[in-house]
Amino acid sequence: MNIAQFFQDGTGAFSATRLVFVLWGLGSLITWISLSIHQKSLLALPDTVLTILGILMAGKVVQSFSPNDASPPKQ
Repeated sequence: MNIAQFFQDGTGAFSATRLVFVLWGLGSLITWISLSIHQKSLLALPDTVLTILGILMAGKVVQSFSPNDASPPKQ
């Protein structure tokens, strides 16, 4: 599995939801690590960042059960 396949849904189309979730997750993680290193202590993640990540995760779960995604498996 290469990185491009990770961003594709079951039909082979690229998923913007997956891309946004990964970008938010990596961006938050990198920012948190760099700020924690700069402050020389572990900082708490703001509730708004965790809320946005939770909304993106829930949106992907809901999207995966949508009727439009119910295509027959590839053979």
